[in-house]
Amino acid sequence: MSDFKLDLNELKSKATQVAGTVWEQSLLLKDAAEEKVRILTQKAKLRAALARNSSELNRLYADLGSLYYCVRRDDPDSEMKQMCEEITVLLEKNDEIQQELSELASAESPVLEPEIEPETGAEADGEAVPEAAETDAETTEPEA
Repeated sequence: MSDFKLDLNELKSKATQVAGTVWEQSLLLKDAAEEKVRILTQKAKLRAALARNSSELNRLYADLGSLYYCVRRDDPDSEMKQMCEEITVLLEKNDEIQQELSELASAESPVLEPEIEPETGAEADGEAVPEAAETDAETTEPEA
């Protein structure tokens, strides 16, 4: 019986030791997970800031280009001359397209709803009107 008590005490101490190890490992995992979440959150914030800055830069570049075009379109620097000419051509094409759209919009007639004829006779009573049966020899099969 005393061997049984020794085995039970030994089992109890082993179980306590395993539980302690599991507890320590779970705390380490929790800490590692918290650190990973902190890093991922920080990376997401930095990416969002980078995206905002890139968007703002693109807007500023567009505004600067637009301002340059407005100020210097008639006498651009030699490096910008071709781009200014391309922009002028595209703006003229857009004006032509807008004009065509306006003409089409003014030429459009109002949409009329189709007239639906009232039902008469058997159709009005809810009865089905039999369709004419085909009498073509090619579509009829002879009975065997």
